[in-house]
Amino acid sequence: MSERPSRRAGSRPRKSAAPASAAPQAVAQPIAVSGSQSGLGLAIRQRLEASGRQVIGIDLPGKGAEVEADLSTEAGRTDAVEGVLERCDGTLAGLVANAGVDSPNAQLTFDVNFHGAVDLLEGLRPALARAGRAAAVVTVSHAVMISPGIRSAAADALLAGHGRRAALYAGRSPGAPYAVSKLALARWIRRHAATAAWAGAGISLNGVCPGAIHTPLLEKDLADPMKGRIIRAMPQPLGAIAQPSDLAGIFEFLLSPEARYIVGQLLVTDGGLESLWRGEDWPRPWSVSMPGFLLRLFGSRAVAAAKAR
Repeated sequence: MSERPSRRAGSRPRKSAAPASAAPQAVAQPIAVSGSQSGLGLAIRQRLEASGRQVIGIDLPGKGAEVEADLSTEAGRTDAVEGVLERCDGTLAGLVANAGVDSPNAQLTFDVNFHGAVDLLEGLRPALARAGRAAAVVTVSHAVMISPGIRSAAADALLAGHGRRAALYAGRSPGAPYAVSKLALARWIRRHAATAAWAGAGISLNGVCPGAIHTPLLEKDLADPMKGRIIRAMPQPLGAIAQPSDLAGIFEFLLSPEARYIVGQLLVTDGGLESLWRGEDWPRPWSVSMPGFLLRLFGSRAVAAAKAR
């Protein structure tokens, strides 16, 4: 959508100005949002559109998004990338990888939550880089911080492309595949955000980790005998479960130029639950020795010189 400069009523243009018809107009490049037609994705979409941004929605067929694709399949993820590229003419100002599911089917959960986000991020990264300054924001979950017994080996297997092994390592406890998929996604963000392909190309990549939000996904979990009981028993420091609109502004900020220097971060937005439970468990000092630090910073020669002193 075009953005036109405003002029105060009654003011006169300078005589040296070019005719209005010849003046170039800045055009804001669009922002793509997956899971755009319901829940948090819809709230993000509405927030961006209210501020005048063009949104390219990605959602399942029949939901009314600009790009209809099933992110649980490789072909669907390819269709999503190609559909966005067609509508943005190869240049994208921002991407919100938001679509997600919580299913006892581990492979489905991995395909949507992890591959559905990563394949969009990788497929649309060149379009983001072409904008010169862009941002990508991923919906993760505070589950990666507060879920008991998440197995790192399962997340590592998923990151390495071994979905069946990840499902085996995840175990059968309620919500385990979901937590593993989000942990792998969080680690993917941390692994890539500060690299030349992302930050070096002018793209700020971050994750948002919400707690419970009043969405169709939450309603499904509340109906589950085990999950519902756990969710209802969770402390609520702010006194209420969030509405999707409560969090949309955080995504809008992270997509803005003002958030340029936020890179590779996981912003917990759960109303204080993680802080209440984890307390001073985080942040932790970095357990690296000075020789190890110097080795990472300067290389082996600097470490040898430090030891010789």
